[in-house]
Amino acid sequence: MDGYEDYFGLNEPYNTGRKPVQRRSDERRTRGEYSTVQGRKHRKKRLRVSRAFLTAVVVVIYVTATIMLFAFSKDLGVKIKESEEATVAANVLENPVYPDDYETVRVSRDDVNKGFLLLINNDYECKQDGIDLANVSENYNKAYQVTDYAVEANKTTIDHMNLMFADFKEAVGKNDLMISCAYRSKALQEQLYKEEVDEKGEEEGAKWVTMAGHSEHQSGYAFDLTLCDENGGITEFNGEGKYAWIKENCEKYGFIIRYPQEKTELTGIYHEPWHIRYVGVAHACYIKENNLCLEEYISKVKGYSVQSPLEYQDCEMNRWCIYYVPAQGESTAVSVPKGRQYEISGNNVDGFIVSVKMN
Repeated sequence: MDGYEDYFGLNEPYNTGRKPVQRRSDERRTRGEYSTVQGRKHRKKRLRVSRAFLTAVVVVIYVTATIMLFAFSKDLGVKIKESEEATVAANVLENPVYPDDYETVRVSRDDVNKGFLLLINNDYECKQDGIDLANVSENYNKAYQVTDYAVEANKTTIDHMNLMFADFKEAVGKNDLMISCAYRSKALQEQLYKEEVDEKGEEEGAKWVTMAGHSEHQSGYAFDLTLCDENGGITEFNGEGKYAWIKENCEKYGFIIRYPQEKTELTGIYHEPWHIRYVGVAHACYIKENNLCLEEYISKVKGYSVQSPLEYQDCEMNRWCIYYVPAQGESTAVSVPKGRQYEISGNNVDGFIVSVKMN
């Protein structure tokens, strides 16, 4: 051996007295492995710290958002309540006129589905097939026209139609309004609905014609207007021009434009300026003054009781107390004032609306 082997440790197994020389490659490999292990430990540690930090951030964001949402919801609820109270305050009389002496009358469960304030739409079916019907041609005052002799409507509705159309004729000097439809049977409504759905599809057709059993026409309290000229030509009533008089004055006679353009999402029916519904003067005036549809009004009245009624002065300067009584079982006791003129109507949902005239 010339020492070459000794230098590189080739004779190490036989040279037990000398300390083995570690090769540089082995040393680098050992340090590298150690560094790798240590690096992994540090990375895991950093990862754990990062995850903990992100979790903390998410929790803080969630808690903050929850607090903000709660505060916003509370503030929104206060604003809604203030708005409702302002609406009520605007219609409450300065001098309350609560009835002071009551008696009790009993009304049956079936009466929930009877009366001039019935809410009839795609959710609430009309349970009556014509209420106190009369032939329009036999009872009208010639201030308007009727499409044919078979047209029928609720008798009270006809009386108020006569008043309104007489005043319309006097105001505009022309008699071309025509009642094209009033009471409509369930069978006829079913036929019309099918035709509309076949033409436009179910979703779109249902926004123009209601399902059988869900039409206001079935009650007799609603009617449709059209125009008929001197030569018998028929045109659609759009409520514009001089015919805007109807929309501007119909509440004085107890009528509302049932499907306002801005209320389609609530009524489920597109705007129909020709479709007019009788609800009584007190209710029609309140609905118009507060820009409500019938769905909104029926819901709002539920907030008033005989102990805390809606005190209201209508557009004809009549003073009213209006309140709601929920139906209970097969027969409901309804408190009404002695010696006062009042009306009780079912709402076709779950109870009764009492209207008390105070003057």
